Amino acid sequence: MKEIMKFPAAGQIAAKGYPGEMIKYTIDKQFSDRDLWKLTVNQFRTKPDGPDGGWRGEFWGKLMRAACLTYKATGNRKLYAEITESVKDMLTTEEKNGRFSTYELQYEFNAWDMWSRKYAMLGFLYYIEICKNKVLVKKITKALKKHADYIMKKVGKGRGKVEIYDTTNIYGGMNSCSILEPFVKLYELTGEKKYLDFSEYIISTGFSKDQDIISLCRTKEKFPFEFNHTKAYEMMSCFEGLLEYYKAKGDENDLKAVVNFVDMVLESDYTVIGSCGCTHELFDNSTLKQTEYSEGVMQETCVTVTLMKLCAKLLAVTGDSKYADVIERSGYNALFGSVNSENQTMKRALGIVWKGKEAIPVPHEPFPFDSYSPLCLGQRAKKIGGFRVMGKRSYGCCAAIGGAGTAIFGLAAICRGENGYFVNLYNDETYSGESDGSKITVKANLYKKGEAKITVKTSGETTLYLRIPKWTKGFALSVNGEKIGFAEEKGYAVVKVKSGDKILVSMPMKVERKVLNGKVEFERGPVALARDERFGEDLKAPVAVSKKSGGTVAKLVKNDKFYTNETVKIKTKDGEITLCDYSSAGKNYDSENCNMSVWNEIG
Repeated sequence: MKEIMKFPAAGQIAAKGYPGEMIKYTIDKQFSDRDLWKLTVNQFRTKPDGPDGGWRGEFWGKLMRAACLTYKATGNRKLYAEITESVKDMLTTEEKNGRFSTYELQYEFNAWDMWSRKYAMLGFLYYIEICKNKVLVKKITKALKKHADYIMKKVGKGRGKVEIYDTTNIYGGMNSCSILEPFVKLYELTGEKKYLDFSEYIISTGFSKDQDIISLCRTKEKFPFEFNHTKAYEMMSCFEGLLEYYKAKGDENDLKAVVNFVDMVLESDYTVIGSCGCTHELFDNSTLKQTEYSEGVMQETCVTVTLMKLCAKLLAVTGDSKYADVIERSGYNALFGSVNSENQTMKRALGIVWKGKEAIPVPHEPFPFDSYSPLCLGQRAKKIGGFRVMGKRSYGCCAAIGGAGTAIFGLAAICRGENGYFVNLYNDETYSGESDGSKITVKANLYKKGEAKITVKTSGETTLYLRIPKWTKGFALSVNGEKIGFAEEKGYAVVKVKSGDKILVSMPMKVERKVLNGKVEFERGPVALARDERFGEDLKAPVAVSKKSGGTVAKLVKNDKFYTNETVKIKTKDGEITLCDYSSAGKNYDSENCNMSVWNEIG
């Protein structure tokens, strides 16, 4: 199946501005840590996960996938060398029977074993996409096949086999069923039908032992928060696999299930900061519940990143700009907000080890990503998601996945189409063609101004598909100083241009207030605005504004108290309040005075 958009290859894209800084952060603070690579590989040698049903086996694959995507987004040669070294190290952990597992044989096919094997496969498969060494590709492919063959020998229908949903005792088996994605990708890599057959077996389960959630999504009978099992991350991972299967086979019913699933999530479980689930990591009708105060944690970074990845794949397959809207909002808010960009020690974030029913906090290192995103008078870095101790070090699931999100934000910005180029996100970014010398350069900073300047270098005429953001009114275009009309297609303005043309995209960005459940939230374009304790204002005091959604009087101001991308003063009936972009708020989380709030009581 042919994709409408082609994401950039390594070296084709150069992201700058704040999104570019976020990508660079992951390279400097995470992917350059050779000891971390060695540590996560070593889990496959020491096999510590069996006794405690752990998931240490996910870390290497998550990091490798994120690093490979980051390499595509940067072309960083040092990064390529580091991850190549780690892949070779990982290959040495292969068992004679083909297993890559952090579970001893006596514990296998239990808890998070299949989930972790999935990530081992994904790490290798994403690396193959960037690998320059054909001999190494053959070696990895051979190891992947042996690994997959062992699983198929033990798992499935038939005498002596265990059903895939019985290889775990949680979430109805969704965590194990999510291994669908790498099996389809292995089929696409090798062309061997047995991997497609196993993929179809997984799909036949409906992703759950006690409920066919694929059928429920085809018919839209229930929202995901109404399913028997509501774990958001694992469910979305299953639908990533179904979309991969659609790409291989082209059955529109499978695409319909994925599109409907995402549509339902965006309708019922998507918040103003672009994440899901306000009850820990569970779908819970958070579109409505997001205004509720919670003492606990909410909106897991793993969920944010997985939604962004799924939407990026749907964007490429369908060419529908609504998926770019999701990537933009999720990236600017929940994702960038999770980056530990102020280099906090995270000393106040709980890393929990369980001994029986007793939760024991243990010391840990700082991580590059925080795990959860607050909305109502909350704090960041309260808890480390997916925390596991590995010798003298430790890690978490969200820390491992975050870099995939920052890379996707860069990769999705400008994409090649059959007849031109799609500009999906308006940041400082340059796309360079592979061989024709073409170059598309975008200059924009939505934190400052709602406009983008685009220059084109190409042989002959080409077409630009310029996304029309849902958040703007009065979208307009000019080419070489003259305002032009345009046709609209799937949320894009379609414009014919030639080399040397200069395009100005105008996207008015007014501060708007949204009222829900008696509370108010403010946003400017795709950026949610948050109050921060460091401004010295009482965050518990009600805000005296209209109880209806609409425009509001506001102005961008300078902030000399702490770093922000944008700071806004908003006029209320009894004075002004100060807010900043969500991604900058509350990032002093080593301090107890790090409260922040997006939703505020109305006075």
